Amino acid sequence: MKTHPHPLQFDLFAPILTDFQLRDQREIMERPFFSLAKTPRFTPIEYVGADGVSFVKVEPGPSGMPTIWDADILIWAASQLTRLKNQKVNHIPRTLRFVPHELLLSIHRDTGGAQYERLRNALQRLKTATVTTNVRSAKTTKKHVFSWIESWKDEVNNQTALSHGMEITVSDWFYEGVLMDGAVLTINPDYFTLKGGRERWLYRVCRKHAGGAGAKGFSMNFTTLFDKSGAEGTFRRFKYEILKIVQNNNLPDLSLCVDNREGPDPMLNFKFREKRKPAHPFLAATQSIDPATLSLIGLKFPSLDPAVLQPGFDAWLASQKRPQNYSSAFFDYCRAHHDENNP
Repeated sequence: MKTHPHPLQFDLFAPILTDFQLRDQREIMERPFFSLAKTPRFTPIEYVGADGVSFVKVEPGPSGMPTIWDADILIWAASQLTRLKNQKVNHIPRTLRFVPHELLLSIHRDTGGAQYERLRNALQRLKTATVTTNVRSAKTTKKHVFSWIESWKDEVNNQTALSHGMEITVSDWFYEGVLMDGAVLTINPDYFTLKGGRERWLYRVCRKHAGGAGAKGFSMNFTTLFDKSGAEGTFRRFKYEILKIVQNNNLPDLSLCVDNREGPDPMLNFKFREKRKPAHPFLAATQSIDPATLSLIGLKFPSLDPAVLQPGFDAWLASQKRPQNYSSAFFDYCRAHHDENNP
């Protein structure tokens, strides 16, 4: 393979499918739109906000309630729509096409055959559940009734049974909510590594409220959290599980603590962890490459060894402007190396 000390010309700021910045829709993050359990839920979610006016009702479809793991698909969709908005694309579509393999990598899932079937099942739950809410129009009598996904398609090869590509058309309510100014928040990719439904839900609530809370953080009592979760089961069980999450204190970017722990209604405080600044923007922790990007490099460029290429990339990158995303820039570096040696 030919080697070049400074061989490459590519756009450092062009995201790839598995490594663009992840974003979540603010209105969805703090309200109970999804089941927190992995077992099928058929009991509707009914929530009324603290103002006594705003409400959310979610009715499951034939295969059950959409889960908080199914919501990963909506995070992916919100991230794609926001990327197109930031690129000043005219006529941003509600229909998004994708390769299932790359979507699964982007939300940190395995890519075996079972995961493809789980993806289809998740899309069906998002399509068949019915949401009724007035959270965007609580001061009027207007309410919205919708399903998260208006339709979805899967193009499957009849001979190989492999998917050539899929597409989803998101609801108007979701589409409009994502594209409103200030309507999305970035989330840490490590969110997808959280195993428990309550952990995932708590991260989203805390991430939403901690953003503008400053150094002191934001506090919320357990009763309010319980209402916002829509969780089945007793408050006592919910309190026990939240205290266990606080004890582990491993939510990405967030630090948790509890006041009045032994009282009937403890108070949860959450704030962003302090981050240490590296001596150089491309040294220390920023050098890590997202696992999904490494998987995609192995899939598309199997002849390349990322461990061999990364030191040269770092040396070259030190003289460049900081890219939007280190992993995305490294993927393009590998692609340029591949194209250079495979004309």
